[in-house]
Amino acid sequence: MAIEIEIPEQEYRQLIKMLQLLSPQEIYKATRASAKRAMMAARTEGSRKIRQIYTIKARDINSRITVKSVDNGAEMRIKGSMEGIEKYRSSINGYGVFAMIKKGHGIRVPRSFYISDSYLMRTGPSRYPVKGIYGPSVPQLFGNLEVVEAMQTRGQEMFARRLEHEIMRRLGG
Repeated sequence: MAIEIEIPEQEYRQLIKMLQLLSPQEIYKATRASAKRAMMAARTEGSRKIRQIYTIKARDINSRITVKSVDNGAEMRIKGSMEGIEKYRSSINGYGVFAMIKKGHGIRVPRSFYISDSYLMRTGPSRYPVKGIYGPSVPQLFGNLEVVEAMQTRGQEMFARRLEHEIMRRLGG
């Protein structure tokens, strides 16, 4: 999924005038540095928005994300499989496991129990087999439309601000 950056016309004309004073190599460096900084800001905003909606911790989100510079900008990779229910808000009570993935929407998992640091549930009417209880993966959480819109807005704002900053820095002022 790509995040598009839109620059208002007045700022665009101002940037073109400033860019004419720089060499192509300096423009490339300024754009690349601005894109990486914008991607970092978008990652932070995405993590913040996810934590407003879901009960997962920031460290569990950020451990699945890498941001790096590429030829024409920056790239954010979000990897990971389904997260164990212990990464979300979950507890054990006398009736089994209570799990809350989205804030305000908790359920009791039927036929569930906790043993040796794992939450398990029975899959059939008999005692065995059992399987682990999992919640959505971090890439799925980033697929939420509210999260994508917040990231795109923050990325655009930061890119415009940082590009101007990087150009002025390379111009010596």
